[in-house]
Amino acid sequence: MSMGRPMRDRLEAELAQARAALHTHTASWEYAFAMAGGCHGGSEHPAHRATRARTDELVQRCRELEARLAEFVV
Repeated sequence: MSMGRPMRDRLEAELAQARAALHTHTASWEYAFAMAGGCHGGSEHPAHRATRARTDELVQRCRELEARLAEFVV
């Protein structure tokens, strides 16, 4: 049996969890307020920095897992 299959299964599960977390995050009011535009730059308010950072972390995690999974494609 190949050692790659268990790793691939684990990565696929991690990616599914990361995508679900990103989806939940981007569906939140917190995200909506942080990403909203406004004539006074409300989206750049310091209170939204953590939300924007969390978004960046989740997107990066998904990209990393997708890249690792791509290594298994033959």
